[in-house]
Amino acid sequence: MSEQIVSTSPSSPLITIAIPTYNRSCLVTECVKSALAQSYRNIEVLVSDNASSDDTVASLRAINDERLRVLTSSENVGATGNFNRCIRETRGDYLVLAADDNTFDPQFLERCVSLVRLEPDIPIVLAAYDILVIDEFSNNAKRLVPAKISKKLSTGLWHGTEILREYLNGRISAQLLSSIIRTDILRRNGGYSTHPCAADEATWIPVLLEGRAGLVNERCATYMVHGASLSERFTADERLGDLYEVMNEISVVAGQKIPDQAMRQQIQRLAMRYVAYLAMINLVICRRAGASLIDVVRKLWNWRTLLRRCTFMDFVTTARLRSLGRILLPTPLVRWSIMLRLDRAL
Repeated sequence: MSEQIVSTSPSSPLITIAIPTYNRSCLVTECVKSALAQSYRNIEVLVSDNASSDDTVASLRAINDERLRVLTSSENVGATGNFNRCIRETRGDYLVLAADDNTFDPQFLERCVSLVRLEPDIPIVLAAYDILVIDEFSNNAKRLVPAKISKKLSTGLWHGTEILREYLNGRISAQLLSSIIRTDILRRNGGYSTHPCAADEATWIPVLLEGRAGLVNERCATYMVHGASLSERFTADERLGDLYEVMNEISVVAGQKIPDQAMRQQIQRLAMRYVAYLAMINLVICRRAGASLIDVVRKLWNWRTLLRRCTFMDFVTTARLRSLGRILLPTPLVRWSIMLRLDRAL
């Protein structure tokens, strides 16, 4: 394994935007350009190429910016290995870890840094993100799912458990791509999780349990969903099963990190409610892919062990009329309503 430095990056940036990539020349180039377009300038953009066979490295060499640093590898170390290489090689005090098909708003880091200035060394600052769905029902079709913005918490500094409660209730969208996290904490926690489906959640959620946290209650990034997305390779069973394991791990960490018993139990209860919420989302995905109602019932039966700790009220509380409609209505009608955005009114 060797390092190829496209250009010399700053020696001590506050923030590193790290982008692991593999054979996605066009996508990673757009991701890098959006990272370099940040209004906050004290950054490095680190790309770790996982032995791509396309023109990824050549495309990155064509970008002339001293803040860009590119690592190349002579062998493919796997997705998790590449994410962890980014964490090891990061020079910034804070890290944004993003897939190569994500993009950032120009003011993303500036908004995050404004909160870091209020409380230096804060473990994590989260922001919201949109989802851009590509080629869902036809080629070249695009559908934007707007970011979930908290109606309870405003932009500012909060206890991490307050932000986590909003997330576990499905009232705010947040992920690694729209977060800055202390690099030393990520390294201390073991780096990027080895969970196959819910690695992002397993990596960043424990940081919220470190104490205080920042929230930028605005959309600051875009997550792309398309046929070549890593997440599209997994079945609904694999996604829900892995998430269940991660939520159990979060419950254990909450038991260790939260001294207040009532708060600790609430987070642990919400972790199971989040499993119920994601079960509903996965049923929607199954229906959208053409599964019948009978298939949905079979899925629920197969998931009975995973859902045994979820109460009926967990499903009632997290259910959305839109989600129920997408599960119960005939598949052609669901697809038609999504394309015309009629279901957004529900």
